[in-house]
Amino acid sequence: MEEKISIRIKKEVLMSVLAFIIAFISAMAIMTVSAHAYNEIKHINGGEWKGEVAWYFEYNGQKAFCIQSNVGPGPHHEKDLKRKVYENDNMLKALYYGWFGQEPWAGFDNNKAKGIVVTSRVLSDFYKGTNNDSLEGVKEFKEFLNTKPVPPKGLAHFAKSELKATWDPAKKVQVTDENEVKGDPNATVTFKLPDNGVRLIKDGEIVKGPEVTLKVGDKFYLEADAGVTDEYNTGEVGKKFKYQPIVFETPPNQQDIGHLNIVEDKAAITSFKAMWLKFSEVEISKKDITNKEELPGAKMKVTDAESGKLVDEWVSEKKAHIIKNLVEGRKYILSETLAPKGYKLSTEKIEFIAGSDTKVTMYNRPEKKPEKPKKPGKPKPGGGVRTGDNTEWILPVVSLAIATLLLLLVVIRRKKMKMK
Repeated sequence: MEEKISIRIKKEVLMSVLAFIIAFISAMAIMTVSAHAYNEIKHINGGEWKGEVAWYFEYNGQKAFCIQSNVGPGPHHEKDLKRKVYENDNMLKALYYGWFGQEPWAGFDNNKAKGIVVTSRVLSDFYKGTNNDSLEGVKEFKEFLNTKPVPPKGLAHFAKSELKATWDPAKKVQVTDENEVKGDPNATVTFKLPDNGVRLIKDGEIVKGPEVTLKVGDKFYLEADAGVTDEYNTGEVGKKFKYQPIVFETPPNQQDIGHLNIVEDKAAITSFKAMWLKFSEVEISKKDITNKEELPGAKMKVTDAESGKLVDEWVSEKKAHIIKNLVEGRKYILSETLAPKGYKLSTEKIEFIAGSDTKVTMYNRPEKKPEKPKKPGKPKPGGGVRTGDNTEWILPVVSLAIATLLLLLVVIRRKKMKMK
């Protein structure tokens, strides 16, 4: 009995050890297969174009091209190839606009073999200086690439998402605070400006729109005409992808291979908005203080209270003068520089705030008219002096009478003194 139990225990231990060994081997096999699958280079035949086999590769899940047409075959069994970003704009464009790229050239005519062969040969010309122009499609693809922009090599964003506008009284425009493009070196961002009097200023110059492209490091601000209100928003711009030409270096006598690497960054989508000022108008009247009627002929002006800059000047008419596009909340000063004929100059300085004061009135007083002297009466022909309403003789007669009276008093006083 004991012997049977011992045998059974030994069998169970043996089975357990065997199961462990099988599990371990299976796990190692899985790991080996997984590692091999990740580093495996697949050499794929994509057809034939003009006598050339359209070979391409899959490495680490990426489609890659032979990029050395003057060297032997591409890699077959190597693992862990050395990877590097190859900083070359032509290589980047060939991969981006080539077969398997993001915007393939229409000249491939949807022919896979042609696309692979032509893309591979053009990459070789850019990478190692070979010349494959004799192959149909190569020269034409290069000419196409010369017309295309370099794909985004980096990501860019605006430093500020909101810009506030202030008023420039000297230029009479709205001006925002400064913004800047930040991000990877040489990265760009493109957006559209509205066509309602909004301009972008960079380095003191107006950047021609409506579509504007700025690169990392550019500083700029917006300006807008008086009367532009509400807000301007770029909307979501920028690119959430950047592209890199990747080269995998192989052992000697084998072709290096290259592919397009796509880097995604959803946070790279960027935007900014500009908050414009609000504007209003004011009605200004010049009136006679005696009858409250509009008074024409006065020379008037309105200045900005903060800067002293002239806003508007005019000569009053028989109707009120209206000034538009005054910044709401801003203080202005109304004054007169020349009074209408027959009126005193007003020295009053009337302050008003746009948006709060919609009507402003300044009054003038008429000048006092000097009294006209009466004309002397004319004597009748052949007659004596008229005595009717002519009173010019009264003063001389009275003066003579007073002098005579004083003389008599002096004479009488002397006689009395002699009698004594």
